[in-house]
Amino acid sequence: MKSTIAGQKTWYNFLLLFLLYMNLVLSFGLVYCALEWLGLGFILDHYASTAHQNQWYDRITRSFYFSAITLLSVGYGDLSPFGLARGVAMIEAMVGYVLPAALVIRYVIPPIAPPKRFRLPSHRKPEK
Repeated sequence: MKSTIAGQKTWYNFLLLFLLYMNLVLSFGLVYCALEWLGLGFILDHYASTAHQNQWYDRITRSFYFSAITLLSVGYGDLSPFGLARGVAMIEAMVGYVLPAALVIRYVIPPIAPPKRFRLPSHRKPEK
């Protein structure tokens, strides 16, 4: 019975972790799309033609792909951010770098019990 409960908790934590990463990838991907739409920054694909990069669906898929490889610290080198997208990429990379350590601290390392305080017995006068 105990292993079933532990297994359910493990799957629950895995699902939460997966949803957290997907949320971050989608959120940062939308930020990259908005920056490109506003003309404040863009992501350049070094291996695609200019005509291909100007297609609306390529801009969207390129933004989400760049977000995923930046958050997961893969960095293939096929895409480069320009403009404000560089600053967003730096923030996303820092989140992707710190998040695994925070999750290990939260879920793997057992919590430290607070030290027990030693209390002296009270020397109250007996009530009459």
